[in-house]
Amino acid sequence: MLPAYLPHNRFKESISAFRQLDPHLRELSQLRYQYHPDWWQSLHPDIPGIYILTGGRQVGKSTSCKLLIQHCLENRWFSPEQIFYLPCDEIYDAPALSEILRYFLDGLSHQPFLLIIDEITYVKNWDRTIKALADEGCFRNGLCLLTGSDTLILKEAASRFPGRRGKAEKTDFHLYPLSFSDYVTLRSPLSKPTVETLSTYFQDYLLCGGYLRAINDLAEKGEVTPATYSTYEQWVRGDFLKRGKNEDFLLALLHALYTIGVSQISYSKLTQKIGLLSKETCIDYCQFLERMDILITLPAFDQNRKQGFPRKDKKFHFTDPFIYRVLHHWLKRSGYLNASIVEGTLVEASVASECHRLGRTFYFKGQGEIDVIWLHNNTTHAIEVKWTQEISPHDLKMLKQFKNSLILSQLPHAGTIDHIRSYPVYQFLYLIHDEAFLSDRSTG
Repeated sequence: MLPAYLPHNRFKESISAFRQLDPHLRELSQLRYQYHPDWWQSLHPDIPGIYILTGGRQVGKSTSCKLLIQHCLENRWFSPEQIFYLPCDEIYDAPALSEILRYFLDGLSHQPFLLIIDEITYVKNWDRTIKALADEGCFRNGLCLLTGSDTLILKEAASRFPGRRGKAEKTDFHLYPLSFSDYVTLRSPLSKPTVETLSTYFQDYLLCGGYLRAINDLAEKGEVTPATYSTYEQWVRGDFLKRGKNEDFLLALLHALYTIGVSQISYSKLTQKIGLLSKETCIDYCQFLERMDILITLPAFDQNRKQGFPRKDKKFHFTDPFIYRVLHHWLKRSGYLNASIVEGTLVEASVASECHRLGRTFYFKGQGEIDVIWLHNNTTHAIEVKWTQEISPHDLKMLKQFKNSLILSQLPHAGTIDHIRSYPVYQFLYLIHDEAFLSDRSTG
């Protein structure tokens, strides 16, 4: 074992040492609310290949990899000598990466193995090393897991070694912040919550989102601490600066997006609103925010083709309530913004983001507007979000153009308004992962 990587590979000493001394597992064990991602349940030790795990920073990718190692050891999938976890934050280039990987692989003598290379996109030209090792057959006997926060770069690079990924049915995984449903389960693991409880939890979720550190801050201190805000702000700033991007351009873009709120806008008008950068740079920064799991873009919906109109205005939403607050806090501290947070914007974004995880999402513009068009399991769902307890006939007009439509509001109980299904926003977000709920809506 290379001494520099021993802190992340304590299982070489013993499983108990790994559980107690590993930095990620130790930090997880100290939290009041602990979440154990299990995306890796479909992995099998007998199906070697190159696997990819993506997701934004601070969502638990590294911790989930340590839990995977613990699972493999407890189930005797691999011995400690057959496992290596390599963090890449201090590895500069491909030759350095190659030397470390060959040191581990050469000592295996064709044994099966689990190799985890965490945040591999930190390494310059990393894909050349992985391709070379794959061409030499080095991954023929084991699982090589690559993780990274830049979804596009990782998957584009991986496409340059087709046929070398292995025979598994699924080789790409993505880890999100906790959904509202996950958050409720975290708070009430043993009981089904009432609608009143869901309402209370949702108000908390709008403060802490799906990020464990913020969730535990709120639970233990009654608020998310400045240190936690700073950690996530530094992540966003750091990732942009590492790629040679301009912080002032980023803040100006974020300010424009906050000013627009849930309105539609074209890239040309967004660029004009910012005033500092070209349209190409504006698009590049927006797309990078998407790759970081910070932003989602909803195109206008074409009913005939069930696709988006690429040239029409778009709607932009931040993916998580806490990330929305982090960026708002940053903008206010930097003097770009004085306005308070609009809770209705957070709520609509939460609905759009949750639907986006599970299917294709759009908005609809006709004589009026529908906030979210969600294509899921060959069904088109039209969703209007009204963060109020008063629903007017005007709010329902556009929804009547779609068979499977619903309106989400603050009204405390599900029901029907003028033949359109109505749910509390928090009840819908809690049940959205339940296929029985969705099937009942589609056929009801």
